[in-house]
Amino acid sequence: MKTRMFLSFLLAVLLVLGVCEAQAQIFSGFVKKVNCTNGETIARALQVLDIVPITIQVKGTCNENVSIVLDDVTLKADPSGGAINGLDPHTPTITANAARTVIDGLTISGGGTGILVRGGATIQNCTVQNTGTNGISFFHGGNGTVDNCTVRNNGGHGVVVEGGSATVINSAISSNANAGIVVSVSGSARIGITDQNQYAGNTISNNQGSGIIVSNSGGASIGGNTISGNGTNPNSLFAWFGILVDGASAILVGSNNITGNSGSGVLAQRSSGVRIGHPASGLPIANSITGNGTMPNVPNGGVYGIQGASFELRSTTISNNTGNGINLYLHSTARIFDGSVSNNADNGILLALGGGLQLLAPPVIITGNAQFGLQCSGNESSFTGDISGISVNGNTSGGVSPSCTGF
Repeated sequence: MKTRMFLSFLLAVLLVLGVCEAQAQIFSGFVKKVNCTNGETIARALQVLDIVPITIQVKGTCNENVSIVLDDVTLKADPSGGAINGLDPHTPTITANAARTVIDGLTISGGGTGILVRGGATIQNCTVQNTGTNGISFFHGGNGTVDNCTVRNNGGHGVVVEGGSATVINSAISSNANAGIVVSVSGSARIGITDQNQYAGNTISNNQGSGIIVSNSGGASIGGNTISGNGTNPNSLFAWFGILVDGASAILVGSNNITGNSGSGVLAQRSSGVRIGHPASGLPIANSITGNGTMPNVPNGGVYGIQGASFELRSTTISNNTGNGINLYLHSTARIFDGSVSNNADNGILLALGGGLQLLAPPVIITGNAQFGLQCSGNESSFTGDISGISVNGNTSGGVSPSCTGF
């Protein structure tokens, strides 16, 4: 009798431990290893396993297109490496339709778009390259983060935020066939700024189109980035600028270095609003726009406004650009506090065809430019404010041109 009672007790303990172990496994998530070298597939693992959260550890290169429809799925590279190459060029290599997807450490290539996010996703420590169209897209409600990724040599844009929201930090976005980053159709993005409001900048370089495009009522906060050498294709449909803002708004919070782009460092058009240097952020606000305008016959210079664009500039260094340091055309306007506009190949600031300028204290220093410090063209172009920082003798043609009459 005692032996039977002991065995019953032991069986009960084992059952309890088994239940606890199973519950612990479900609570902590299930890990499934997929060895693509042996012919296993991620798609098959996702069909068979419906326990979430689930981590699929990918070893080798999986030649497939993957669709994630369950919440709380992580695709993670094996320590020896893992990759996914999309076979269908008309379908994203990875489609993340669910919430809280994590894609970690993988190399993504092939397919149409590399990673298409329609739900919520964190994409980290990944390389996305050689896709048919865009590298990573957050599409119509898709949201998430790109952190410490390399996005390069894709057939379209590097990262697209269209009608969604995303944070892009600590990443290198280069040599894509169109633009580096595009934010459009009321999409919003933090580019180089964490959700905790700290700089974690990106390098956005050598893309065939512009480095960053914000368009069609999109909005972006941009900080801590190096944006250089973009616009390598003179025939690009996506222009040649460091940053292009088209019918949208952008804040260049601070610590951006915009240099060596084929066209203007920053160009805004069609009633766009751009703030360069944003003290309300609590972060360092100095920005540098230097050495842009390397390609002939495109809009060049440091900052360029056309068709009713408006700027506010603080603590901005605009220097050594081909063309004018600041161009304000067709009823575009600017308010400028401090900073400097120096050593540009034409005028420091050019107002033309209704351009307007307000110079506020502390005065901006304008010197060393090859023509006037401030030049006005056309009767409708006017300025007001503190011109004490415009050097009379330091600019080759003089300080303020005689055609500038003020309001």
